Amino acid sequence: MEDKVFNLLDNLNIKYDKTEHQPLYHVSESEKVEKGLDGIGCKTLFLKDKEETFYLYVLRGTKRADLKYIAQKINCTRLSFGKEDELYEKIGVRPGSVSPFGIVNNDGKVKVLIDNELLGNKIIVHPNVNTISLSLQYEDLIKVIESCNNKYYIV
Repeated sequence: MEDKVFNLLDNLNIKYDKTEHQPLYHVSESEKVEKGLDGIGCKTLFLKDKEETFYLYVLRGTKRADLKYIAQKINCTRLSFGKEDELYEKIGVRPGSVSPFGIVNNDGKVKVLIDNELLGNKIIVHPNVNTISLSLQYEDLIKVIESCNNKYYIV
């Protein structure tokens, strides 16, 4: 699964730092790993609206998501968390491995929401597995999103 991500990063000439570690299932577990990488530790939430539009929301790992605010910003109906079976169907990952790189598995159908606090910073995310963390530039994430033909919004 992560091979697809690394192939895409290499094809786009994106530089990144990588560290392998024990499986991480919660943001609080990632603090030790992130100390070895440069960047803001991020979490990615799998969301949906009433019309069954799906989103990946990338934000600082310690930040609480305000779903009402996000829904207003992107002009959609109420947002809620997607179900585990929808997560696997839409981006091919299981809970604990949700990442903005899930878009490599969805043919442009999932929209990406990026918290405005991440603009211009280095970020730390998983490559669709929770045993590896990557540090890369925010702008490089945008390159990946655009190359996968996904829509994205800064919120």
